[in-house]
Amino acid sequence: MKLLKTSIVIILLLVSTITFAQDREFTEEQKEQVKQKLELYFEKLDLSEEQQPKFEEITKKYALQMKTLKASGKSKFAKYKEFKSIKSSKNKEMKTLLSAEQYKMYKKTQKEIQKKMKEERKSRN
Repeated sequence: MKLLKTSIVIILLLVSTITFAQDREFTEEQKEQVKQKLELYFEKLDLSEEQQPKFEEITKKYALQMKTLKASGKSKFAKYKEFKSIKSSKNKEMKTLLSAEQYKMYKKTQKEIQKKMKEERKSRN
């Protein structure tokens, strides 16, 4: 059973890599970041075969929205408000997709990723 899950994850990662390689809207670095986050979530959430493609689709959809927002000429405050709105919408979709336990782990993993990103920003400055 564990081998089956591992095989499925590997296949999905290969498919996602191909999908992201075809997507010209992301830079190579951004594609790699999304791929790493997906791998982390797949591992921690123990997603079913049905959940994995839906999870990836939701993640990609909101990543594109975030990229568009980042490139917009809006003020920092306006971007922050829209970021919160996008994040809230994404979390609502994830909550309907995931079980209660998976959603709890999803939120915990989000916090870990945010903490890691803050540390990386601090080390660059």
